[in-house]
Amino acid sequence: MKAYGYPTGAPLNEEGLVELTEVSIAADAQMLRRIAVFLTKQADEMDSMGAKFDHAHAQDEDRPWPEDWPDLIVVRG
Repeated sequence: MKAYGYPTGAPLNEEGLVELTEVSIAADAQMLRRIAVFLTKQADEMDSMGAKFDHAHAQDEDRPWPEDWPDLIVVRG
């Protein structure tokens, strides 16, 4: 899997995080299904935890997460 995007402006923090205008995911159907399972699980966690939900990493939740894939992080918005 690869992820690409276009930044909307300058970095938001010292780590270089940028807001994106769009995200493109280059993946096969199996990977998209893995992402869908992860996202659905995190939505359920947000519902059950409420404001206590902070963030979750796909590489921690979906094992084995290949080293050459970017991590997918869900953050409460």
